[in-house]
Amino acid sequence: MGTRFNSLQYFIKSILGMTLVFGSSTLLADDTHLLSNLSEPRQRMEEQGFAIEAVLTTDIMYNIDGGIERDGTLLGNLDIAFEIDTEKAGLWKNGTFLIYGLGNFNSGKLLTEIAGDFQATSNIEADEAFKLYEAWYEHRFSDHASLLFGLHDYNSEFDVVEYGGLFLQSSFGISPDISQNGPSIFPVAALGTRLKVWPTENTYIMAALYDGVPGDPGNSTRTSIRLGHDDGLFGALEIGHTVGDPGSLEYHKYAMGVWTLTAEVENFAGNIQDENSGIYFIGEKTLFEEDAGRGSLGAFVQLGFTHADRNQVDSYWGAGLNYTGLFASRPEDVAGLAVASARNGSNFMDYARDVDGQAVDHTETTIELTYQARIQPWLAIQPDLQYVINPGMDRRLDNALVVGARIEVVF
Repeated sequence: MGTRFNSLQYFIKSILGMTLVFGSSTLLADDTHLLSNLSEPRQRMEEQGFAIEAVLTTDIMYNIDGGIERDGTLLGNLDIAFEIDTEKAGLWKNGTFLIYGLGNFNSGKLLTEIAGDFQATSNIEADEAFKLYEAWYEHRFSDHASLLFGLHDYNSEFDVVEYGGLFLQSSFGISPDISQNGPSIFPVAALGTRLKVWPTENTYIMAALYDGVPGDPGNSTRTSIRLGHDDGLFGALEIGHTVGDPGSLEYHKYAMGVWTLTAEVENFAGNIQDENSGIYFIGEKTLFEEDAGRGSLGAFVQLGFTHADRNQVDSYWGAGLNYTGLFASRPEDVAGLAVASARNGSNFMDYARDVDGQAVDHTETTIELTYQARIQPWLAIQPDLQYVINPGMDRRLDNALVVGARIEVVF
């Protein structure tokens, strides 16, 4: 390894050291932003209906065993969101505008190129770019309905488990049975519209339509709206029931969703199929809460299924546990353990055997252990360990062991 990654190793050690040093500190800032000197102008802006938020997320990851090679990388993600509340801004009631800029960078190599995994071990992995990511308007007609239109991330509302948001593994954010088809998700959003209704206080129905091919397939580093004749539509429907907030004993969420892509798609064997679709089920619940709210345990489950003759992965399951406040002195820290497993479909396995019968396995399974330490209200440091079994479903690759840390700063 060269000096470039020796410095990354030193950085990881420094980060782990910071976690221990700051772990017992009680000198926490009152403000939730690093730039606390801007708190008063920020508050005045929000009173006038304008809010801005900037978050920098950095992953330092190293594959210490197995996979394609022993090497590491640094991945960065900058989110800048500007929101306008139309009523507070003196325009009209019940409206919200969002403009969301996205910046990604890396140290020269993506982690999937190192570990060889199908399910990305870092959910911020993307080509280097800074661009407009989302830009939409939402109008709330009452307490029971809202309509949104614009550049919108499907996964910001669909197929979401709140307890899965702790983990770095991408499948806990958007399951691979869906993401393998390239819908309107990170890092390229598509033009679409979403309707959400609440028939009762605790039930919801969401339906959405998106351009079937987000952005410019030839250049993912820029914002592009190209409504091609052959793009088709990506349609989504989710019905769910949710009560309470994550961490509270009453919290639970159960949902079922379906999606369909009307465009002609080329499958793994190069054959053209006239459509694609799938179904998923998600659920999560707070299992228990300690006395006086000192800690809580939450769990989530994901299941996804799609056509075996059109997709490499035809099924997926994921599950995990989160414990908030594992240590009495660290009530806001979160520890997590989760498993994500993507399975190749029977048609793909038959095709792969004809190409190279010795190379392909049925499943790739990742086990992730993580701990998010809230060092300051605006700073979190998260050591992470992932063990990837059958990376890339490739029998020629040994199981990969990826270690690293995530640093999140709210400006």
